[in-house]
Amino acid sequence: MSITVHIFSKPLRYYSNNFNLALIGERDKILLQQDACYDQARFAATFNKNLYMLETCSIARGISPANLVTLIDDLSWVDLLVASDKSITW
Repeated sequence: MSITVHIFSKPLRYYSNNFNLALIGERDKILLQQDACYDQARFAATFNKNLYMLETCSIARGISPANLVTLIDDLSWVDLLVASDKSITW
């Protein structure tokens, strides 16, 4: 089974009209960047595992990651993508 990294840059409600949660597989990863970081609580409630936030975006917005969110640096982001089969930027 393939692993996909789903990259979100906007709050989850932005995607509500045209996003199907069934597109996220059990082993897929969710990466929050830019303004998606502000909505980490909703992302964590919707996707309760494999949830990541870019450290640079967190620092730029003055946000600390929630308990279910793993903070990763740019090199770890690259590693995450390399370890996955594909990525989708929403």
